[in-house]
Amino acid sequence: MKTAVLLPVYNPDVKFPALVRELKERGYVIVVCNDGSAPEFDSIFDQVKDDVHYVSYQHNKGKGYALKRGFEYIGNNLTETVSHVVTADADGQHAIDDIERVARLARKTDGIVLGMRDLSEHIPIKSRIGNDLSKTVYTIITGVYLRDNQSGLRGFPIRLMDWLCDIPGNKYEYELNVLVTAHKEGLPVAGIDIKTIYENNNKNTHFKPIKDTVRIQGSLLSYGLISTLVYSIYIIAVAIISWFNIPHFYIWTGIMFVWVTGMHAVLNVFSAGIRHRQKISVIYYITGAIKYCIATLIMLLFDFQGWFIALGAICALIVVVVLSYLFGRSGIMGKV
Repeated sequence: MKTAVLLPVYNPDVKFPALVRELKERGYVIVVCNDGSAPEFDSIFDQVKDDVHYVSYQHNKGKGYALKRGFEYIGNNLTETVSHVVTADADGQHAIDDIERVARLARKTDGIVLGMRDLSEHIPIKSRIGNDLSKTVYTIITGVYLRDNQSGLRGFPIRLMDWLCDIPGNKYEYELNVLVTAHKEGLPVAGIDIKTIYENNNKNTHFKPIKDTVRIQGSLLSYGLISTLVYSIYIIAVAIISWFNIPHFYIWTGIMFVWVTGMHAVLNVFSAGIRHRQKISVIYYITGAIKYCIATLIMLLFDFQGWFIALGAICALIVVVVLSYLFGRSGIMGKV
């Protein structure tokens, strides 16, 4: 069985045909998805059409859409000849040798392989800001720390093609959604170091720093929406019990703790496990229960001391956010 390389392409430069030729020489099945490139780039695509499986559509839809169309094509047409798929950028950011290394590791695993750049090196400022913000928010939301969660160089087993097509997002946020969903559902993700390449200070990128960063962060926060809503209901309920001096405060608080922990699990199983039919990560819920427990103790302390309960709610929220980040950096949810 061979490995396919999926290349989402929008308005390629003149180096693109050389990339395709070298990948073909190394024995890869190549799938090119033309993401609505302008007509003046047809001549570049004409140079490679005989060597690749070619997917195209008229209007530019975004990288996530292009990747999903490519996964759909592979799942429908190449399952008899391909066992794994590597996605790579077509703008020169990924070295051929790194594509090969990701492909080799992908063939050894049944999970996802993520090529990770060393972002401590000198990189364009707009890329650094976006990556640093993404790493921090991602760690808080998922409880997993990734040195580079926006790299497009990745490997997947062929069995995940339908799963990948079901992940939401059509722009750059799609690749982040893939990782968040994988961690949430307990799919293994293996990291491998790759070179950091930014040609011409990354001037050829189609990434829009403000618009795409807002979209990525918004997508990340939406994954934490269930936890945020359930936590908010819990804090408000405990505060109301305290404000109105409802009898048996500690008993009611214990009941609320059990309820929110259970609702957290049920809602996440419904949104992820049932939708994708994947096993839910047990560690995800254990760390969630720990954070709820600590938040409860903080609220109980404020009530016992007669302090302003709203301040206790704010302190509990801050502690939960800090704990989420520390859990991620410590590797409790798994190291990548």
